[in-house]
Amino acid sequence: MASSTDWLRREVLQVGALGWTGLTLSQSLAAEQLENRPARAKACILLYMDGGPSHIDLLDLKPRAPREIRGPYHPISTSVGGLEIGELCPRLAQQMHRMTLIRSVCHEQTVHDPAVYQMLTGYRHVSTAGGLKVEADDVPHMAAAFGCVDPSPAAMPKVIELPETMHMEGRILPGQSAGFLGSSFDPFRVRLSPAGQISQPEFQLRQELSIERLNLRDKLLGALHPAASASPIDADPDGQRYDIYHRQALEILRSPQVGEAFALDQESAQTQDRYGRYRHGQSTVLARRLVEAGARFVTVYWGRENQDWADGKGARPANNPWDTHRNHFPLTANTLMPRADQTLSALLEDLDQRGLLDDTLVVWMGDFGRTPRISQPWASRDHWPHAFSILMAGGGVPRGLVYGRTDDHAAYVTENPVSPADVTATIFALLGVNPRAMVPGPNGLPHRISSGRPVPELMVG
Repeated sequence: MASSTDWLRREVLQVGALGWTGLTLSQSLAAEQLENRPARAKACILLYMDGGPSHIDLLDLKPRAPREIRGPYHPISTSVGGLEIGELCPRLAQQMHRMTLIRSVCHEQTVHDPAVYQMLTGYRHVSTAGGLKVEADDVPHMAAAFGCVDPSPAAMPKVIELPETMHMEGRILPGQSAGFLGSSFDPFRVRLSPAGQISQPEFQLRQELSIERLNLRDKLLGALHPAASASPIDADPDGQRYDIYHRQALEILRSPQVGEAFALDQESAQTQDRYGRYRHGQSTVLARRLVEAGARFVTVYWGRENQDWADGKGARPANNPWDTHRNHFPLTANTLMPRADQTLSALLEDLDQRGLLDDTLVVWMGDFGRTPRISQPWASRDHWPHAFSILMAGGGVPRGLVYGRTDDHAAYVTENPVSPADVTATIFALLGVNPRAMVPGPNGLPHRISSGRPVPELMVG
């Protein structure tokens, strides 16, 4: 493993190369201030729309474009004066004063596998092809990287994923695990059935083991292995990590509140109805409960639903739920967006009413956008990574802001481009973690958790 001196030398070389990147020294220093700022968010809830929502039909409409570009939907007013979004988002329109809309996210990956990987990790995959396999040297999901470098104690699993790991054609999509950090940093997986029923994890002691007996066992273990908690991480990283996990496991077992956080049936019927009685809605209610109980980063993938996806004629997404190559318009209008609109709006309103939104970062995004030009013969939209929209709210993000701009066809970014790496860097900075933080990478080489820069306009103060 590289020494801290090696890492410092690498930092100096990178700063010395600023002239080649077009970044001035003053800009670099300003970015460094953002990277080292105190945390504004205590937790992050990432809602990931598996397959890619259509930016031009939802959040970045172009009503003056030709019909084969603009599609059938019309813009509507929002709670922010002068801002319009699509008519398929009526509830979100009334929540825009709580959010930032970023219309200028872009990358070059036109296939799901590398696009998912780049959006979740902030790094490009070595391949641009589909059918990718999950590899041991994959870059970690941003949540796993955060869990690795975040020093704060956790009274429950710090990084959680639900309701299922994303699959496509029987394979797991890359970018969802801890990758080269090792399985000990993988997100804690919580499953919800397609009907929204949780398979509750066991966080309780066996009946024959009391708290007093558990504490005695812990005391005995400490006496037998005093070096485990005393070893510096550079000398004995595995020993110290074991001690950290051991302590966290004990805290979980000692805390009845942790088990209760997973008890979704303790939510009122009114709240569950408010979020939606389907898998995504119930998963998002659970995500809110988990961050209330102390989780730091919860990723909610859309997942497969139990209800019929049909548009009335048996139409279904070709691959993953938001991958609407066929019957794009009826699927988006009748099934996908009504649920997304309801659930995200309920989450933002609920967090704000509970006084949690300022401390909880909410991010809504997918693989990419959809083609501005409507494709034939299916009257649908295909993959489009060159310009698309995401939403952020809470946790130090400005309220009522629109950032970035696209051209007259929503095809390319014309103002303030934001890369997936910049998204991860901004998320890390809002959570109080320096995006330049290093972790051990493949072959013992240091790896920076983000290659991007925090976007100053997306961070209050």
